[in-house]
Order: sequence, then structure tokens, then C-alpha cells
Amino acid sequence: MSDKSIKEKLNGLSDEELYKLIRSVCIAVGMDSARENALTSDIPRLRRMLGALNDKQIASLMASLGAEERSELAKRLGGG
Repeated sequence: MSDKSIKEKLNGLSDEELYKLIRSVCIAVGMDSARENALTSDIPRLRRMLGALNDKQIASLMASLGAEERSELAKRLGGG
């Protein structure tokens, strides 16, 4: 799945779907609950942040995930 495709698919998710996806990624990478809540509490802001990412930044974020988390993310986005 290309970085552009990931960005497009994330932008196409409903607020509820995006919330659940980001929350599951936060849990998968071991983020503490306070940080997770701060990140997922304002979905419009999160959408703006995602929209501002360039392909290199998306690739870097994807690389920071483990293989299992990348696979799960690809499945959830319909690309795996």
C-alpha cells in the first residue's frame, strides 16, 4: 500500500472509524493512556494533522510501527 493510498484511506474513514483505528495503533505501540486520550480527543484536529503529513512523514510513521502493527493497519484500511 502506497503512502498516498494510506493518507487517502485515512481521510475516507468516518470519525468513529478513525478514532477506533488511531486508538488501536496507540495501544499497539504501547502509548500511555493520557497521550492516547489527548491524541484521540479532537478528531477534527487529528484530521488536519494527518492532512498536513507529506509522503516522507507517513513513511517514517509507518516504519516506526512493528511488522504486526503495519499489517493490522493495512488490513483495517483494506490494503492487506
